[in-house]
Amino acid sequence: MNDLHEKLINAIEERKDELFNILSKLIQTNSENFGSYGNELECAQYILKLFQDMGVQADLYSPDSVEGMTSHPDYLPGRSLHNRPNVTAWIPGNYLAAGQSKEPKRKLMLAAHSDTMPVGDESKWSVPPLGGIIRDGRIWGRGACDDKYGIAVAIFLMRLLKDLGIILDYDLFFTAYSDEEHGGGNGALASCLKYPCDDYLNMDCKKFEIWNCAIGGQVVKATVRSKTPVDSCAVVADGLFLVKEEFFKFKERRLQEISADPHYTGTVIPDTSMRIMEFTAGKAGNDLDVGYINVVFYTTKTEKEIQEEFKLMKEVLKPKLDALGLELVEIKPTTRFFHYAPSQDNNPVIKLLNEVSEKIGNGPLTVCGSCLSDLSLFIKYGSPRAISFGIGRDFDEYGGAHQTDEFIDCDELVRLAKIVGVFLLEY
Repeated sequence: MNDLHEKLINAIEERKDELFNILSKLIQTNSENFGSYGNELECAQYILKLFQDMGVQADLYSPDSVEGMTSHPDYLPGRSLHNRPNVTAWIPGNYLAAGQSKEPKRKLMLAAHSDTMPVGDESKWSVPPLGGIIRDGRIWGRGACDDKYGIAVAIFLMRLLKDLGIILDYDLFFTAYSDEEHGGGNGALASCLKYPCDDYLNMDCKKFEIWNCAIGGQVVKATVRSKTPVDSCAVVADGLFLVKEEFFKFKERRLQEISADPHYTGTVIPDTSMRIMEFTAGKAGNDLDVGYINVVFYTTKTEKEIQEEFKLMKEVLKPKLDALGLELVEIKPTTRFFHYAPSQDNNPVIKLLNEVSEKIGNGPLTVCGSCLSDLSLFIKYGSPRAISFGIGRDFDEYGGAHQTDEFIDCDELVRLAKIVGVFLLEY
């Protein structure tokens, strides 16, 4: 640790209440994502103003406005993006002092998504879901651990760099990107296209892990329908159970393929490689002739390979459903297809991040593959060295991502700021 490291770490510790208050205010600013539309605008405007107030250049822009975006193969239409902007801010580096006589050769982007899952049933929360309450060493509310803590850390660190007069020898970018939840991806894609960088550190991760591989996958909805009118949804439910059996065979194939991938050794990803998110037949007297199964799955296969499996699944199910007077209408994607994308082997960004973590006394970081996230886009269209790093919480934990009573631990938030801060100095 050198004097500059100590200077920044001391400032983080002394001014940590600023970090907590930034996150609290972000949580109070509703940015729920409902899939086909979202509320990110007010949050993006707040982030923009914070950067303007600290004298940092920033750009608020719709993902749709980026050149080549709407014709891009991974653009997902139907998301009402005109009112769901990204914010990208940047601090130019003193690359001349680093011996470079021309444009800087190095650009690093920090990133985190501004949208959140919907609050859901507020009566199930023990705290106001948009309260941003700071209590019991935690900051509570929707987006606390998915993913507004990453935005807060980036804003806080860029403020400290400015206030302390620390000038980096590379250009530092940060993007608060929209439309991540519900399998969007448009915000992350737009940031890569408009502000290409050499490296990307996506702060949408969990438990001080480094994600060095993006799992592939998708959310799909299978529809079963009776060929004739019915007065009970029971037969449709029987058909759904047949479809469920085939999806569990599909899950077993996913389990085998992901278990063989060393990026996922020791993780929960293989065992959670297919999960049922909805299982519905009838609507209390209406639509008795139709039912749905909504599943999310992980894979290392390509989209084309998965579509072939679904084609075979339909062929297997056809005679079974025919016997019940049913048909499998479709297996329809409800999100983009997430591409399986491993990060570069012997990644120097991972090496440096681990060195920094040990240097400040946090210990070694766990390196493994991700769940479905926009890391796949950052690797595929940003940089092969792109990684994710953060302190989010698991989906199945109390107060975890997408859960009621979502929270982030204050001490962990400060530790994250210290690791990322020293990483910025060392990069």
